[in-house]
Amino acid sequence: MSTNYGHKNVVDESARKLVAVITGGNSGVGLTAAERLLSLNNGEGIEICLVCRNKQRAEVARSSLLKSHPNATVDIVLIDTSSIASVIKGAKELRIKYQHVDFLYLNAGAFLVRRGINWSHMMKEIFDSDSPGQKILHMFSTGEGLLLQRDSLTNEGLQQVFATNLFGHYVLVRELEPLLGKDSPSQVIWTSSRASIKSSFNVNDIQHKNGQDPYGSSKFGIDVMSVALNERLNKQNIYSHTCCPGLVLTNLTSAIFPMWIWYMLLPFFLLMRILISNFNMTPYNGSESLVWLSKQNPKKLDPMARYESNTSFLWKRYVSSRKLPVDKDICDQLFKECDSLYQMFKRGETIDNIDK
Repeated sequence: MSTNYGHKNVVDESARKLVAVITGGNSGVGLTAAERLLSLNNGEGIEICLVCRNKQRAEVARSSLLKSHPNATVDIVLIDTSSIASVIKGAKELRIKYQHVDFLYLNAGAFLVRRGINWSHMMKEIFDSDSPGQKILHMFSTGEGLLLQRDSLTNEGLQQVFATNLFGHYVLVRELEPLLGKDSPSQVIWTSSRASIKSSFNVNDIQHKNGQDPYGSSKFGIDVMSVALNERLNKQNIYSHTCCPGLVLTNLTSAIFPMWIWYMLLPFFLLMRILISNFNMTPYNGSESLVWLSKQNPKKLDPMARYESNTSFLWKRYVSSRKLPVDKDICDQLFKECDSLYQMFKRGETIDNIDK
């Protein structure tokens, strides 16, 4: 379902406007990136489409953007990336609404946890390590083994975290290919994470049905898929990159602890920022890499790098890059697995059919 909020009489229609489609655009890093993109383009040089699950929250987000940029064009398309039927339906609306898409931000995400820290695992890892200090820093900067995660099945029979974070977005890219790279380069920008854990990912179990780190697996899958898409889509003028907003207090983090606990921990996190530069805390700081990528020539970016938001101890924002530990074989296999699932859904088949 889409809602058209164009103010197209305000600006010269002959001028080509940029179009940015942002999943998970109703709050946090996604909403902040939308506001910053409007500011960079004087409010009228870019059209923003907030792709969200919840219409009411999307309307609130749109209102906040129009309050600061009253002449902007901000549209809403309702998509739940955990539902492939919803993605395919929403993509059809996007193809009707727009002639082209310049920036496709794949930012929606699910991080399902049982509230609290996995204390037993954390203590074991620290005491078994030859460098406990480094181990603590690694765990806090990546989240590896720090939290007790959970997962669930969607109504379509997919693992929830895999579908929301990776596969739903893959389907969206495939469905929007006709709008991407048409008359100028288009960028596909995935929100990945330092929590992307290679050891959590099994290319023979891409949904992570048999593991305990669905989030880390899905984020590594994002890194792999981005590389795979570049190999296949660069010739169509489509360029894919991943970024990491770092630790930001958003709806995802509130699933781990209540917000009041996060605020109590703020002094500790501020201290940790001396050692860990991706403790960005605010959505504005976290959105730095997302916005930075929009200003780059995608042809000159490293397809094998993840671009990460950082904040210095003096609150200076900057972007760094980190080499992705992926290889061609794993890229080819993940793409093949996801494409097989995608074609199954396009044929109207069910997970039960493919499992037989």
